[in-house]
Amino acid sequence: MSRKNWNQLVARSLTESLQLCKEFAIANKQMSVPRIADRIGTSPDMLYKYLGGGTMPAVTLIPFMEATHRIYPLQYMAHSLNHLLVPMPRGRKAEHKTLIALSQFCNAVMGQMLALQSGECRAQDVTDQLTLLMENLAYHRMEAQKHDQPELELFPERADV
Repeated sequence: MSRKNWNQLVARSLTESLQLCKEFAIANKQMSVPRIADRIGTSPDMLYKYLGGGTMPAVTLIPFMEATHRIYPLQYMAHSLNHLLVPMPRGRKAEHKTLIALSQFCNAVMGQMLALQSGECRAQDVTDQLTLLMENLAYHRMEAQKHDQPELELFPERADV
């Protein structure tokens, strides 16, 4: 079984986005549903209800994303309103492995576009991957603009965001 590339997943519903956050926390952060529920200040039963119906209140959504270290619900909402979601740049120089991963992702998306033209791929999958690529490129564009005047690091950088 191949590992999921969590940075390239796109949720197509609010329920799916909440489930993806939970799955990421369980798989990569060794968290359980009761532990996530404790972090967001609710009971495990209530969290299961939110996850099953996609009815999580906005007040609980931000602590949930913070606890699970993923922003799939926010990303789903932005994409459903035809907006891109770009992280705040800090003006730091990109690492080689980051740029290589971006180049590989760009090539993979181009391959998907070619597969779409030959009928081997679904249009929705290509659209989702193109949106993620545009967000990544926009982030690196903004990083390049701030390169000469980097910001002070007030909050530590999280590698999984």
